Amino acid sequence: MIRLTDKQKIKLKNFYLNKEYNLFEKEVENLGQFDELPEFLKAGYANSKILNPNSKNKDYILATFILEKIFKQNKNQEILNNLIVAGIKAEAFSIILPHLNEEYQYRKNDKILLEGLARVHFGLCNMDLSVKFFNQLLNLHEEKIVDGGRLSYLASLNYVWGVNQKDYLIECKKLQISLQKYFVFSDFKKNKNIDKKIKIGFLSGDLRNHSVGHFLNGFLKKIDKEKFNITAFSNLEISRHDSNTEHFKKIFDNWHDVLDYSDHKLIDFTRSLNLDILIDLSGFTYGNRINVLAARCAPIQILWLGYNNSTGLNNVDYLISDPNLIKENEKDQYSEKILFMPNVWNAMTKPDELPEIEELPFKNNLIFTFGSFNSFRKISNRTIKVWAQILKNTNTRLILKNSSGYNIDIYNNILDKFRTEGVNTNQVILIKRKKNFFDHLKDYNQIDLALDTFPYTGVTTSFQSNLMGVPVLTLKGFNFNSRCGESINKNLQLENFIAVDENDYIAKALSYLNKIEKLAEVRKSLRQKTLDSPLFDMTGFVKDFANIVTNLTKI
Repeated sequence: MIRLTDKQKIKLKNFYLNKEYNLFEKEVENLGQFDELPEFLKAGYANSKILNPNSKNKDYILATFILEKIFKQNKNQEILNNLIVAGIKAEAFSIILPHLNEEYQYRKNDKILLEGLARVHFGLCNMDLSVKFFNQLLNLHEEKIVDGGRLSYLASLNYVWGVNQKDYLIECKKLQISLQKYFVFSDFKKNKNIDKKIKIGFLSGDLRNHSVGHFLNGFLKKIDKEKFNITAFSNLEISRHDSNTEHFKKIFDNWHDVLDYSDHKLIDFTRSLNLDILIDLSGFTYGNRINVLAARCAPIQILWLGYNNSTGLNNVDYLISDPNLIKENEKDQYSEKILFMPNVWNAMTKPDELPEIEELPFKNNLIFTFGSFNSFRKISNRTIKVWAQILKNTNTRLILKNSSGYNIDIYNNILDKFRTEGVNTNQVILIKRKKNFFDHLKDYNQIDLALDTFPYTGVTTSFQSNLMGVPVLTLKGFNFNSRCGESINKNLQLENFIAVDENDYIAKALSYLNKIEKLAEVRKSLRQKTLDSPLFDMTGFVKDFANIVTNLTKI
């Protein structure tokens, strides 16, 4: 074993404590054979990889392997805690889950272990198990109510079958109660805006190549800069900035990277800009700054686009929706006042390049092909059961592509779920997400009919599917989040592709095996029908949007 001098120990300690992780790691690497280093230094090296802002996925994977090897030899709880963090960052779920399951047998009330299990199952797209462990965590450890655990739990509730809107709102309001108990923010005071323009801020952790960006890009290009001044508050890691981020920086009048701002600093800063309206694009999703919204940073605060449900927060004043998503008699199931767009709650701009629409795949291979390119998190256990009934005993196949990206553990996990339902997994074709957007759209040419997920329906993927001439079969929902597919299809006058219940969903899906020509007829005109619909009428959407928010400032 390599022995360190006192001078080396002091040098390494100073690098680590001063957060000079690059220097710390280089110094460790220069010591010689890694396996001969003391255990504490190996663990320190792995922890440095976890904490280093310059680390990439390969660094997190390395940290995971190092910590797992140490943990196997020494069942140290601190090592396990760090292994959980590393494994989740690396998305190395199959490595850490067996250790979590084993430890859970002995420590069912350990908050780090429970949160680890909840987040690992969230990563694996086992949303029912994620909710189970988050719920257990929050019942045992009240302090987790006000941090990321509570927010992840609330976001997860949208994915699982059996949670109605009233119960969801009750859970959201617990967050408001807890924030009042644990956090103290100064009162908001509005200064008079002497500018002629209406000042709107957009708060998001997704100003990049992301679904939010696909909708927001065209919107920002169309908004009247003579009337509105628009400011971005980007809560996105600098390392995740991409070409889309750089594009957004040029569109906004003002850009602020706020990830490193504490809640209090961001609140004070945002208030100092004297906004008229703050629009949150994240809700409870990754990259949110929900505490900032809860404190109030503008006289009008609106939730839109990135999260299609209520927050339960007193200071989020409005939720942008449309008449297909929330019924008049359901308004009391949302804490926000509902702003109804006339047709659809968001719109998209036609891409610069569109692939040609090819002939029905069935006509080439005589196998009817269903498909879904939604995030695998949206493929609930209930969805699996229904899709299994469609696939079994039929000459069909199902193409799946995880919109969140490829991970072998996630893909194997989804196959296991179909296998459990008795599906021949040769019928389930898993493809990887394409880096090029044009190539991604071309993948829709492999599908005869798209199947929507439930209760969390597709949005971006449904816009894209229809644009590529592939209609989407969706299921009637019960709230904003579960009715997005309905709104899309109603705006396209495709009510025949809305199933009233699961049996109708199965029947409709199978009926098209015998209605190939009818399906081909629908597909023939679907692209143009989609482009002519409110889904792609960005000019009309922005006009309606501008009228609504302008009227709000006059109240």
